[in-house]
Amino acid sequence: MADFEVTEHPEIFRFELLRDGVVIGFAHYSRAGNTVIVPHVETDAAHRGRGFGAILVDGLLDILRDRGDKIVPVCSFAAEHIRASPQHQDLLA
Repeated sequence: MADFEVTEHPEIFRFELLRDGVVIGFAHYSRAGNTVIVPHVETDAAHRGRGFGAILVDGLLDILRDRGDKIVPVCSFAAEHIRASPQHQDLLA
């Protein structure tokens, strides 16, 4: 089974989804205080259609929750994923 990890790289304003140590997806962001604005989420073309975008968004939401941050999901994929996930509604700014 593949091992997934979501990491944050604040120096380049990016969350990354790693599968067995290889980046297969990312989400760019900007910050406004304790709010993270996510305009773009992308999965590598070779890995699309397998739910990895959802793993990435769930992982970045876990990071935000742990910090007490909120999110503005400008990206339509991220916005729809959050709307469809009742457990994440409280993170919307």
